[in-house]
Amino acid sequence: MSAGDFRLPSAWRCPDRDATTGHRAEVRYADLAAALDALAAAAGADPGAVLLAAHVRVLATLVEEPAFSTDVRAAADDRDVRTLMVAPGAARTWRELVAQVAAAPRARQPQAPDPDSGSTSWPDRVLFDTAAPGEPEEPDEPPHRYGLRVSADGSTLLLRADGFLDATGLDRLAAMYRRVLEAMAQAPEGDAAPAVLPDDERHAVLRRWAVGPSAPRDATGVLDLFRRQAARTPDAPAVRADGRTLSYRELDHRSTRLAHHLLAHGARPELPVGVCLRRGPDLLPTLLGVWKCGAPYLPLDADLPAPRLRHMVAAAGCTLLVTHAEHLPLLGTPDKAEFILLDRERAAIDALPQLPVDVPVGPTHLAYVIYTSGSTGAPKGVMVHHEGLANYVLWTAEEYAARGTGGSPHFSSIGFDLGVPSLYTPLVVGQPVDLLPDPLDPADLGALLADGAPYSFIKMTPGHLNLLSTDLEPEEARDLAGLVIAAGDAFPTELARRWSDLAGPGGTQVATEYGPTEITVGNSGQLVDQLPSDGLVPLGRPIPNTTMYVLDDRLEPVPEGVPGEVYVGGAGVARGYLGAPALTAERFLPDPYGPPGARLYRTGDRGRWRHGELETLGRTDHQVKIRGYRVEPGEVRAVLERRPEVGEAVVIAYPAPSGAQRLAAFVVPAPGGDLDTARLRAELAAELPDYLVPAEILGVPEIPLTANGKVDTHGLRARL
Repeated sequence: MSAGDFRLPSAWRCPDRDATTGHRAEVRYADLAAALDALAAAAGADPGAVLLAAHVRVLATLVEEPAFSTDVRAAADDRDVRTLMVAPGAARTWRELVAQVAAAPRARQPQAPDPDSGSTSWPDRVLFDTAAPGEPEEPDEPPHRYGLRVSADGSTLLLRADGFLDATGLDRLAAMYRRVLEAMAQAPEGDAAPAVLPDDERHAVLRRWAVGPSAPRDATGVLDLFRRQAARTPDAPAVRADGRTLSYRELDHRSTRLAHHLLAHGARPELPVGVCLRRGPDLLPTLLGVWKCGAPYLPLDADLPAPRLRHMVAAAGCTLLVTHAEHLPLLGTPDKAEFILLDRERAAIDALPQLPVDVPVGPTHLAYVIYTSGSTGAPKGVMVHHEGLANYVLWTAEEYAARGTGGSPHFSSIGFDLGVPSLYTPLVVGQPVDLLPDPLDPADLGALLADGAPYSFIKMTPGHLNLLSTDLEPEEARDLAGLVIAAGDAFPTELARRWSDLAGPGGTQVATEYGPTEITVGNSGQLVDQLPSDGLVPLGRPIPNTTMYVLDDRLEPVPEGVPGEVYVGGAGVARGYLGAPALTAERFLPDPYGPPGARLYRTGDRGRWRHGELETLGRTDHQVKIRGYRVEPGEVRAVLERRPEVGEAVVIAYPAPSGAQRLAAFVVPAPGGDLDTARLRAELAAELPDYLVPAEILGVPEIPLTANGKVDTHGLRARL
């Protein structure tokens, strides 16, 4: 079969296949018949083409591909089932859609999916059957069994389930067919693109599930929240680093003195100040000092290659770089940039006054510019403003820091925004920030965290959580923190369950958080207290003052259970990409569902709503085609990780010598497991289509991680 064959959404599948047989739903349209006949005449087509066009439009709502094929039977002869190939998105009006469908080519039906076994079942395919006018309930049986058959006569469409949809699914479809027929009858020249969802479902996917609660926020930003906290608890510990502790008063004073120094050297609002420092006593005074100048900071990770750091400095237009002398060889001699060397200028800075710096900082001013390669590989400078940062930090104060008094450890790169709440959230509630040694051997992470526990919260990648789940003893995991949050990468259900089992009842709970850098760290999250049986942990609900939609390529909402692209909006949407207006315009779009001036960020992530939870389905740019089929490697990984002998798995695509894409699976055996790759391949072949069975299955002792704790896919490809 071709890659464009229509398939019913897998999330709509009824678990009890036998229970779906015989379900029916009717769509009566006698009240619309005259208007639909007039539409057929205007399109130069017969009335049956109008019904078929309505059928195609409903199917288009359930599929990601712009073009697809579906089966049609127009005569009582069983052999006259044809495959109709359509691209309904090309039609601007209902009249054009009817004309397009009437003229669409119809090819001979392909063979059954498994001719050797004698199977004639296509449980996820659809047949539009006009073979028995006047007898819609009892047409002659077609040559194959379909998951859904739609029969038409002059006044009724009959939807019949056969092994796929339950009664609820059929009723949802019936409502869509009626909605399309009404739109056709009311406005033949009307726009055929808008989604055809029932009102209650449209409200769910655009409002009830997609819009976070409204919460009043302090418009001043994180800096003023810190200042107020420092005034309330001046002697409380604010920062622990390298065996030293800074109180809130000391942190406030040190950052103020540095701000005076930076202002004297030209720091000003909207002009990024480069900060290349390791985790130590100078880091937070510097970041806060930059903000007190009204300037944004540009985090520069000292472990990055020198060419990349120098590119970031030049692209951001930095005129000031705050660092230590040891990093000078790394940063080189950038044009028009002056170094502030804290270790050499400390005496001069310490002699400056502690008088408050009076530089207005508004909510729309930039807080930081952070460069990310994302999934495209092209570094982009994301411009994050104070309003979005304050909205996120206040949410984490309510949801994370409130779970204890021990603050949070920070052990990620300052160039990785996953660690932002660990830097700032404790400082707005009077708790300490624990800066772990830098550089840090991942093998030491568990011991360091156990030694500093109990924390209020710890945010990390799923890769880090996996390390802790093997390094910590049960009592250490139980008392580690009020909450651990896994974010920044795919979060397998199995890992969440393993952590919960390790921490035990009443122990450290686990949560998930989702959000690209362009939405200011995080856009959704939730406590993981109810786990699906397998796959990935859902992304959670939008945080206050933000939105999260699943849309098609026309920014129309897709139904529950249907994959689409995730778009995020609200207070956290970044200003855009520094110095890249064309890319900003491509990824940051007007929000058609928000107030005037609102924008959405197009994440490139695939997802779908299920029962009010947003499930992740990988990246749009991680999708590959294997022998013409659209494939998401995460689907194969989920099946692998259900095998008892598999502890962890990663599936990636790689090019064969012919140029065609193939799948490779890297598998970590379960403790005590015996990994037989030949047997594993045979088991996969019994459960998956052959194009989803990886061409290579390699056993590895562990899944390699990047410095930021994400899966090192480049390192894995190097092993092939």
